[in-house]
Amino acid sequence: MRRETNQQPQRPAGEVRDALTEYLAALEEIYPPARGTTRVQTRQDNRVIVSVPLPTRTRERMQLFDRMAEVGTKLLLETDQYIILSGR
Repeated sequence: MRRETNQQPQRPAGEVRDALTEYLAALEEIYPPARGTTRVQTRQDNRVIVSVPLPTRTRERMQLFDRMAEVGTKLLLETDQYIILSGR
């Protein structure tokens, strides 16, 4: 009999919060308008969506996404926590 499991390994809550705290600190340093306007949503698959109002200029938006992708990748490799930046 074959048994399939589709569950993500459970991580301690502190680890998720530490990765998110580090991500938000980097976001606010890189993009100060995010301070106080950030929304965080955790999905059932343990992915974390961070939503902020984006800059109006395309160049600034792309720079923000590039820099936060670097931060997110570093945290993914270190903590196995997947954090995604989203605009609203």
